[in-house]
Formats: sequence, structure tokens, C-alpha cells
Amino acid sequence: MPVHRYVPLKAPCKLCGEGFDHRHAASDPALTACPTCGQAVTRDCIQQITTPKLLAPTSVSKAKQAGFTVFKRINDNEFERQ
Repeated sequence: MPVHRYVPLKAPCKLCGEGFDHRHAASDPALTACPTCGQAVTRDCIQQITTPKLLAPTSVSKAKQAGFTVFKRINDNEFERQ
């Protein structure tokens, strides 16, 4: 279930402050009031989290230089160290 950020429409609330995070299913309607104080709220945009994308597969030599152990599959249940 995603987490949504809600902020009060009026000045910061003494109970919920600048806003709060609320987890609910995407199919559920957005909150219109704070569950703590009952003040009207609106959903705020959360900064998207992006992950870097690899443009090319890492080579065996680069993996070894980075400190990884590289194995080669011999058959279904056997591997050998390269």
C-alpha cells in the first residue's frame, strides 16, 4: 500500500504540525480531514524516488575489480569460480 503525504489547508496545526503521512490502498479515496484533529487537509506531492539504470551489463573484469566473486555456470547445479 502506498504512503501519501497530507498537509493542512490552514496554518500548521498544533497536533499534526506541517502535515502527516498516511498509508492506504490506491483504490481508497483521499482523506479530506486529519484523523487526529479533524482539520481539512489536502494530498501533497511526494518527490519521486528514482533508481539509476545500468546502460550496459557489467563485465567480468569490472566486477572483479569492484571486489565481487564471479562464478560461471557449468551445468544446472554446478558453478566454478572464474
